[in-house]
Amino acid sequence: MNAFKILSDPVRYRIVEILASGEHMSGEISAAVMGNYGVSRAAVSKHLAILRDAGWVDCREDASARWYHLTHEVWDSVDISVQWFRYLWVRRIGYFSNNDTDPGLASTASTWPLHTEKENFGQNDR
Repeated sequence: MNAFKILSDPVRYRIVEILASGEHMSGEISAAVMGNYGVSRAAVSKHLAILRDAGWVDCREDASARWYHLTHEVWDSVDISVQWFRYLWVRRIGYFSNNDTDPGLASTASTWPLHTEKENFGQNDR
């Protein structure tokens, strides 16, 4: 799932924000999110399941609790999503139908002139 789609939901965004600080028990996550957004414990569990299915969150169980933590997949997904938009922005070839449709191309494009865009930014405005 696209990182922006995952983070577009405020509840999931808050869960990721909480887990970015380290591993937390499900009850701690639920209490914080329920307090912030007034959602039920079941809704928090649903969002945790979505994050697990996307590979962003993993869970370990001990005798009395479930401990959730972020995986490295989070950063890979965020990087790919940002690279995709940067790739499209640098190319600026028009409407999406004329464009590549695979975000995976952004990370493998050998003709991706990021430095050129940065160096030339604003030079024509003088």
